[in-house]
Amino acid sequence: MCGRFSLSSNLEELKNKFSNEISGNFPAKYNISPGQNSVVISLKKNDIFLNQIQWGFKVPKLSKLMINARSETINEKPLFKNLFQQNRCLIPANSWFEWNNENKPYLIKHKENDIIAFAGLQRLEENKERSFIIITAEAGRNLKTIHKRTPLVINKENFLFWLGNDYEKACNILKPINSNDYIFYPVSPKVGKISNDDISVTEKYFEKESQLNLFSN
Repeated sequence: MCGRFSLSSNLEELKNKFSNEISGNFPAKYNISPGQNSVVISLKKNDIFLNQIQWGFKVPKLSKLMINARSETINEKPLFKNLFQQNRCLIPANSWFEWNNENKPYLIKHKENDIIAFAGLQRLEENKERSFIIITAEAGRNLKTIHKRTPLVINKENFLFWLGNDYEKACNILKPINSNDYIFYPVSPKVGKISNDDISVTEKYFEKESQLNLFSN
C-alpha cells in the first residue's frame, strides 16, 4: 500500500517533468497523509493542468478514507471501474514511506528521478470537492522486504497515454514497478506523526545502539 508520501519539488521542477503549461501555488510537504490535499496532474481538453485535491475517497461503509486501489482488480470493482475508464490522474511525488513487519518506517525513492508520478484515480465527492486515490501493485524483489505492495509509477513517456482517452493503452501501463530502479533506507519514527512535516523525516535514520551494561559479569 501507500499511506504516506512526500512532494517538496517546486512548480518549475514540476513544469520540467510534466508540462510548461501548468501553473499553481502549493507548499512543500514532506509527510503527506490521507485526508490532506496534494498536487494532482490531469488532462482536460487536451491540456495538462495542476490541481490540489484531497487524498482519499469517502465510502459510507468505511470508517476510514479509502486511499489505495489494487491494480489487479481495478477493472472489476464497481467503485473503480468507471473511474479507471474516465478519471485517471497522476500524483507527483519525490518519495513514499512504508513500515516493515517490525513497524519501522522506510523511505523509498527512485535512484535517478527526483520526481515520480503515481498512477491515480480522482472523483467528485458528495460535497462537490474532488479527491484522489493511489493505485498500487505487487512489490518486487528487494522492496518486498519492506512491504508487499508499492504505488504503481507511470514513466514520463506514458504520461499522455495514462491521462488520455485510450482505455486499452492505459490498461497496458498497469504494470508493477521495477524494484531495481529504487532505493530505500530507514527514517525516523517521528514520520508516523503527521504534524512532523519537515525535511528531517526524509533523512536517513540510525538507531542509537543500546548502552553496554558495564556491570555485567
